[in-house]
Amino acid sequence: MPALALLASGATSAAERLQTWHPWQLDSVAVAWVLSHTRHPAPEFESVQRGTVIAPGQAIDTPESTFRRTGQRTAFDEAVRLEKLDHPCVARLREAVRIVELAPWRRPEFPAVEAFEASVRRVMPAQPMRGGLERALAEVDRYCAQGP
Repeated sequence: MPALALLASGATSAAERLQTWHPWQLDSVAVAWVLSHTRHPAPEFESVQRGTVIAPGQAIDTPESTFRRTGQRTAFDEAVRLEKLDHPCVARLREAVRIVELAPWRRPEFPAVEAFEASVRRVMPAQPMRGGLERALAEVDRYCAQGP
């Protein structure tokens, strides 16, 4: 009954908090972008010192995370699959994230991907902190707006 009272009063629940190890990587930023599009309210994101224990359900791109990289899939791939995101930019982002994360030696073959990665890296939080990812997510949106 209390939950119904909250819904009736128009109160909203607090945003979910998700964490990754510092420094942010393109793959973890791309996962945050997916979750910002599929979860309401959008989660709050935080980076913590590498090696900090993060509960698997709250982790992004760590070995125990639901959204983690494997030898064949990026954490972004897992987030898209599990969250069932249908967005026009998924294919473009998938290609970019796979090049950066799974075949980094091929980056020079893809100057647009290199420029995208550099633009996101420039605005990623420089230290472990709560929040601060907004500019990186905006860079992902800008890349998506550029089209195929």
